[in-house]
Amino acid sequence: GGGGDEPAVDMDPFESVYFHFGDATLGSHLDFSHVYVFDRVFSPTTMASLARVLQRSPFRVLVSYRTASEWWEHGLSVVQPVAKLRLSSTGKEGMTCWIYINMRYAPR
Repeated sequence: GGGGDEPAVDMDPFESVYFHFGDATLGSHLDFSHVYVFDRVFSPTTMASLARVLQRSPFRVLVSYRTASEWWEHGLSVVQPVAKLRLSSTGKEGMTCWIYINMRYAPR
């Protein structure tokens, strides 16, 4: 050990996590650093509405089941894909999840 006199820190790793269930297309923006959307069944109208809200939002990371070209097509121009994950639902359905960063906050 380090032998220092620093007190042990008992931090809750989920202390700053907030889940919001609601219609993300209704507000002017989303005030979250990380946004996860289960958007596999969103209509083009919903995608366009959500893209408008996200375009005005200060998020750093977006997790989505839609490709970059779909988001760009609907007007969300600030995202760039940085990773993708292959997932399986509980019903064994395979799907790809994309991780995006908001380029407004990317290091330069």
